Amino acid sequence: MTALGCRALWGLAGIATVLAASSCVAVTINVTFPQEKIDAAAGSIEDLVRGGKEGHPLPPPAKKNDKQGWPEPSSRWLSVLAPPAAEAQVPELKTRTPEVMASIESRRQRFPQIQGWKSRGCIGENSRALLEARPGQGCGPEVGGLIGAENRDRMTLYQTLLQQNNMPPGDLAKVQAGFAKANRERAQPGEWVQTETGQWTRK
Repeated sequence: MTALGCRALWGLAGIATVLAASSCVAVTINVTFPQEKIDAAAGSIEDLVRGGKEGHPLPPPAKKNDKQGWPEPSSRWLSVLAPPAAEAQVPELKTRTPEVMASIESRRQRFPQIQGWKSRGCIGENSRALLEARPGQGCGPEVGGLIGAENRDRMTLYQTLLQQNNMPPGDLAKVQAGFAKANRERAQPGEWVQTETGQWTRK
């Protein structure tokens, strides 16, 4: 074989090595979900927080090969041939992971106390999907601690949803808007809610 031919073979081998190495590099692709999907997921979670009490068990957390946006084992190799992200269908949000379910369970245990203070006008739902103190009747000193604990769980939940669904950090506002909407819709008559424009009103 000529020297030129050897150099050509070595060049092809080098290109193949680079391509093989680059194909093994893990790449995180952010997924932007439509607001409708976020709203639906928020509503489902808030229903669990409310409906999971009084002896109703919560559903078990999903396994990684369950239909929560993870490909089935048989299709993982085929995912290499999937269309580009712009053409692919947006997956469902993963909302039944162990981390998400732990936050839901913590909130579920606290929910009856929060509802009691909401009914007295001491706690309201603000437009960022967090609790806020309101000037109700006979509000006890424990209200502040209850609000703080609940808001920590809520922010943990929102951040977890972002991370586990590969959503960009800037979508936190969309997640909070979805949960704020769900909480407004589920508020009982007479409870304080804050509208999207920032106005407080009693439902």
